[in-house]
Amino acid sequence: MREDEGGGLSLRAVGVKPKIDLARATCGGEAMSYSIIETCIGCTACTKRCPTNAITGDRNELHVIDPTLCIDCGACGVVCPPEAILDNLGDVTKSIKKNEWPKAVVIEEKCIGSGCELCINICPFDALSLQHTDRVDDFFGVSTVDEKKCTGCRLCEDVCGWDAVHIFPLKDEILKPLEELTDQEIALMKQAKTAQDAVGVS
Repeated sequence: MREDEGGGLSLRAVGVKPKIDLARATCGGEAMSYSIIETCIGCTACTKRCPTNAITGDRNELHVIDPTLCIDCGACGVVCPPEAILDNLGDVTKSIKKNEWPKAVVIEEKCIGSGCELCINICPFDALSLQHTDRVDDFFGVSTVDEKKCTGCRLCEDVCGWDAVHIFPLKDEILKPLEELTDQEIALMKQAKTAQDAVGVS
């Protein structure tokens, strides 16, 4: 559940800022957030996937991403039908089939299970829980992913101090190749990058 629905803990609730690659995602020395371009059809798919409620907008209208809430996880881009979302470098994210959406994978041998539960507490969608497993002997079990709830937002991956949780596919693997971009998408990308460089958006 999301924090605003009175359910589980959000990123802000536990005071954790996920790691981002500042070598890749910089604009005037500041990390840039994802953004939505004019090809948005207002379908609201992205708003349902965002773990921090950073995306707002009325149905059938252009949506907006709040850069102060965006954590650059990419969960929105993979579900966007018109591929109207740019990543933190201004590159177009690729919409992919539902059965290929990013999902968390727990390496059971590395998960310490009970006594930690950081990934469970950080998940806005209650997609992780302690479950028993035949391969790991822990009285309370190890962290287990409910794939139907997981959005691949990468919060669990970032908060895990034991390198036990990873999201696949990787972020670079869900970008739309340059050769597949339309002339309109290329023009909108350039406009967005110019605007971000001009104001130093973070």
